[in-house]
Amino acid sequence: MAEGPPDKPRTKKPSDAGRQNSHALIASKLRGYYDSIIDEGTPPHLLELLERLHEAETQSRK
Repeated sequence: MAEGPPDKPRTKKPSDAGRQNSHALIASKLRGYYDSIIDEGTPPHLLELLERLHEAETQSRK
C-alpha cells in the first residue's frame, strides 16, 4: 500500500487573545526602549557638530 507524506507534527496556534497579549508586550517594551533613548537627550558633541554645520551653511550662502 502506498504511503503519502508523513504527517507533520501539529503545533498549537496561538489564540487571538494570546497574540494580542504578545503584541501588547512587544509594544510596551518598544515604548520603554524609545522613551529611554529620548530621556538620554542629544550628546553635546553632536549639538556642537550641528551648530558648526549650520554656521558653514550660513557662510556658504553669503
